[in-house]
Amino acid sequence: MRYIDKDLDSIQETRNLLLNAQMSFVQLQKLSQSELDEYSASFITALQKEADNYISDFITGNDYGNEEDEQFLCHQFLQRFQETLQKESYVGIINGDVDDKLIEIGVPLGVVVAVLPSHPTFSLLVNLVLLAMKSGNALVVVANKRSKSATIDGFKCLIALSEKCGFPEGSIAIAEIITDSGIMEVLKSDKVSLIVNIGCPEYITDQFQTNTPLIYGGESSGPVFIERTADIEQAVKDVIHSRSFHNGILPGAEQFLVTENVIADQIKQYMLENGAYILDESETQKLREFLERSQKNITNSYIGKSAVWLAKMAGFTIPETTTVLVSLQDYMNEEDFFNQKLLCPIILVYLEPDWTLACIKCMSLLAELKMGHTLTIHSKDWKVIREFATVKSVGRIVVNAPTVCAATGITSNFSPSLILGGITTGRGYSSENMTPKSWTYTRQVGFKITT
Repeated sequence: MRYIDKDLDSIQETRNLLLNAQMSFVQLQKLSQSELDEYSASFITALQKEADNYISDFITGNDYGNEEDEQFLCHQFLQRFQETLQKESYVGIINGDVDDKLIEIGVPLGVVVAVLPSHPTFSLLVNLVLLAMKSGNALVVVANKRSKSATIDGFKCLIALSEKCGFPEGSIAIAEIITDSGIMEVLKSDKVSLIVNIGCPEYITDQFQTNTPLIYGGESSGPVFIERTADIEQAVKDVIHSRSFHNGILPGAEQFLVTENVIADQIKQYMLENGAYILDESETQKLREFLERSQKNITNSYIGKSAVWLAKMAGFTIPETTTVLVSLQDYMNEEDFFNQKLLCPIILVYLEPDWTLACIKCMSLLAELKMGHTLTIHSKDWKVIREFATVKSVGRIVVNAPTVCAATGITSNFSPSLILGGITTGRGYSSENMTPKSWTYTRQVGFKITT
């Protein structure tokens, strides 16, 4: 029997892919923005026809998320991309002329490496391909250790489709043999111009150091504050819709709901009327114990599973129409399993005497748990909204809207992106929604002016 050293295989695969990507970038550098636009436009048109079949295979093979929600997300993302980023120029002369005495030229960075989270959406994979095509960069995607073959196969379908649309062969690739040694090879390689870490904080430690520029795409959930002047019924509907959308795996989904005591009864009543199930102490403990057991179980993970599935596995029964599970919390305990990243439809509710203390609670959730790249507020009081907007350590604030589709630019004027910059979690260098501009730099050309 031949002994196979997976670490060595991972290192060699990484080196091969980075070398191929570097060579492909030489070809990409010859392309103009109009040529890149033709490729991305053709890719979008082709994918709109094939997406539903790809998504069906992706969801079935991975066994997480919701197929209908993924279809909506993917098609809406493609539409928003067409309406906004597809019309922009990022490569070549992007601003100014000789008469202005200043010219700005967009330049691709080179080889971009994207490290996938354990449970990516299909739309995230689409997003990465379009970023590479539109910006003229070579892309190497690194699958997660927990990735199932459906994720890798889904990305390979997108690679094949991009090449069918004319994008140079070999410009987009995926690393399948994943070990810590392979990750280290990426981090220390001089062939890599940018690393995009999507929801993998374990690779941002003293052990995994790099001098390569790094953008951290936050994957975790965030807090939402419902203030007494809000349209409370609509706010609750928005929170439940957003948290249950795609079974809670999208970035920014509302995991923590902070509100005021004076409207607590209304919040609870509207939750019950809109698909929520409020857990008692026994059910809360059973759910917590199941989540702890399930955390590292690849074949039976709670991530991306429905509220009904979670309750069944935890050992209690809820109505089949339930979309989210709600646990009322007296105080925040960092040691509580509920206070970590939960990519599933669970909401923790904290009650505070007034909006100022609720503001402090949101700050604590954002700072102490290091998960908050996005905060949501429901209020009609501009004074309160302004206070949140000016002091909260987050990259984006969503106002009076369901978070996941608003934060990702699907139903808002944020740039459409499934990669939300997470500098406010203490990682990476960007807080913005990632666009093709994030994968380029601007070269300025200046001329002497006469006075």
